[in-house]
Parts: sequence; structure tokens; C-alpha cells
Amino acid sequence: MHPERLDDDRGSITPLVIGMVLCLLLLGAGVTAAGSAFLAGQRLRHMCDGAAATAAGAITDAGATTTTADSLRSYFADRGDEPAVDIDLRGPTLSLTCSADYPVTFGALFGSPTVHRTVTSTARTHLSTTA
Repeated sequence: MHPERLDDDRGSITPLVIGMVLCLLLLGAGVTAAGSAFLAGQRLRHMCDGAAATAAGAITDAGATTTTADSLRSYFADRGDEPAVDIDLRGPTLSLTCSADYPVTFGALFGSPTVHRTVTSTARTHLSTTA
């Protein structure tokens, strides 16, 4: 081999290594952002399920929307989060539709610092179907 040919190949691996490290960092940030968005949805689902069960337990008569709203406010205040909630009471079934915006880790890197999640939870009340 000629000595001048060895000098031409020196340092050619450095850009490749830097490029691969940047790709891995971007992939790691993407996985973290996706996981953060998924966990935000799960958090809202669990909170809405608990709120539906609490509100359904608080209903004692068919016209109890103020009791339901009060129990929901109390439930969310204890957890430090208050999503937008739509209440639907049909017979013995209470349905809650909860929606909220949650921050996403590394979300700004991908153009969306927050994610909007909406979930629906149902619970049976103590009301009879004949009342």
C-alpha cells in the first residue's frame, strides 16, 4: 500500500458515527414522546373511570345532576387535575366523557408540545330502571 492512500481514509468513520448517534438520539426522543402521550391517555382514562364510579355512587335520585357535578369537582380537586367533563345520565347508566390537554416530553421537538386526549367511562348507578 502506498502511504498517501492511507492518509486519504483517515477520519472517514467520524461523520458516520456522529450521524448514527444523532439518529439514535432522535429515535430515543421519539419513543419517549410516544410513551408520554400514551401515559397521558392512560392517566385520563383511570381518572375518568374513578370519577364515574364516584359520581354514580353519589346519585340517589333521577334529578341529581348537581350532586353529580359536586362529587366530580371534589374528586378532581383531590387529584389536582380537572379535565372537561360531559355528563350523560340515562336510566341507571352514567356516562362521563373526559377530555384534557397534557404536556408531552420532547413534544416541542416534534411540533406538538401537548396532546389532547378524550375518553368515555360508564358506571351503573343505584337508580332502578322503573323509576
